[in-house]
Amino acid sequence: MQLQRLDGNTSAPNGASIEDAVSAHLQDRLGHHDCAMSRADRWLQHRTVVASLEKVKFVLNTDDPAEDCYARLVREIDAEAAHGVFLVTPAANAAQLDRLAGKSGISGRLFRHLPDIAPLLFADELAQCNHKLGSVWAIIEARYDRANLDAEVSELMLMHLTDDEESAADASDELRRIFYASHEDEVRRRCGLPNLIDDQTRGNLMTMVSGLRRKTSRQSDRISQI
Repeated sequence: MQLQRLDGNTSAPNGASIEDAVSAHLQDRLGHHDCAMSRADRWLQHRTVVASLEKVKFVLNTDDPAEDCYARLVREIDAEAAHGVFLVTPAANAAQLDRLAGKSGISGRLFRHLPDIAPLLFADELAQCNHKLGSVWAIIEARYDRANLDAEVSELMLMHLTDDEESAADASDELRRIFYASHEDEVRRRCGLPNLIDDQTRGNLMTMVSGLRRKTSRQSDRISQI
């Protein structure tokens, strides 16, 4: 789903307008039946909404809300990519995944290798599900949807905080391009699958990922409070 500004406010952002926009977006997302979060029980949905609104309040009370919000977006897209990389396909439902299919280092075919990947990367989940791949797939989707929802909320907040929808969307797209390619390369190397990128590209990618993680790690103590 492509995020859009919901309140049409072009003045300086305020807590009420951002909270209203986030609430509306959560209501819209949880009302759709094409994501795992919409199928979760009401208690989990309620906790998700509460946590997202608490994040809004926390970010707005920091010294630099936009910087803090971006740091969260980096971490959340990193977490999203760890599971979303298996869901990227040429016919992906989510707009973010659809835009990623075919990008450098992102095959859009990694899901086909899940039978070989699961015993290596999802051994605990396989054991818990009595080695049913369908159940492991459901776990991957649920983890992706929660991480994606967290990232969408931060992206929406960043649009309001910077009053620049296009730049916030571009920043999110660039982070996804970097982290999805990095996670796919790591999966391929760990599982003995053919490489998609050469050593120079891998080195550049690792440098970018390390830089992003290092830059945001300074805020890890604050971020972990939400």
